[in-house]
Amino acid sequence: MRSLLLAACVAFGAGCLAYNDQCQPLVENPNERVAFIAKGTEVFLDRPNARHGNNAIGQQAADAFAWVFASTDRPVDFAVVNGGSIRAEGLCVTRNILKEGPLSNGVLHEIMLFENPVQAVDLSEKEVVDLFEHSVERLYATPAAIASPAGTFLQVSKEVSMTVDCSRPALDRVTSLKINGQALAKPGRAIELKKYRMASSSFIISGGDGYTMLVGKGTDPSRNPSNAQRAGGIDSNIAAAYLKQGEFNVTVEAGFKVEPSRVVFVNCAQPTRPSN
Repeated sequence: MRSLLLAACVAFGAGCLAYNDQCQPLVENPNERVAFIAKGTEVFLDRPNARHGNNAIGQQAADAFAWVFASTDRPVDFAVVNGGSIRAEGLCVTRNILKEGPLSNGVLHEIMLFENPVQAVDLSEKEVVDLFEHSVERLYATPAAIASPAGTFLQVSKEVSMTVDCSRPALDRVTSLKINGQALAKPGRAIELKKYRMASSSFIISGGDGYTMLVGKGTDPSRNPSNAQRAGGIDSNIAAAYLKQGEFNVTVEAGFKVEPSRVVFVNCAQPTRPSN
């Protein structure tokens, strides 16, 4: 049903609310708290903050994608979420800013609208390097304004630390990349020499948003593709399950906030606080 609603929204633009005039929630328990946003902080959902900088919701979703495979026989080394999947458009209201306090299941599902399955695949070091270079190739360098940020920018799980220099040419902007503290070297080694396991949405793993280095990997038996099993294997459900069971759902003081150290930006335009 939600896929039909989204298709109608794409086809008819602003008229999409006519297909859900009563603003019906997307889950059966929309008011259930899944986590707290940390006291004294805010989460920004506008496009520049989702697609051109570290984003707290995107980071938690990426952590959830890694978590859902942690207890399997093939845990992942890291996970990514494309910034274009983090949405400010709710069913009946646009939310550019989430204030401190409880985050509900209904709001989380409106932010992560697309109900993509989550998958895991094996990648070579070279493919991982190419992945992250593509992620940042369309970032704006200072002093340019962030006019139309690309949804290709990846929010990363806590296993990843990366530095990007936007003054450098596209596809040569990543100046430092570590996964679980281990540095990756350009141009990267073949899979026979170095292998990483990554989790992401089926959209990205099938090559969506221009991730051509991933095309075919989700159906190639040699890459050991697997689908997430918990929470129906769906991205928004997995994110909700992860947040509900963790420390962020205990008190507002222990709530989540953005971690700026995951991706460090040098000479890159910086998103600002959006208007309400």
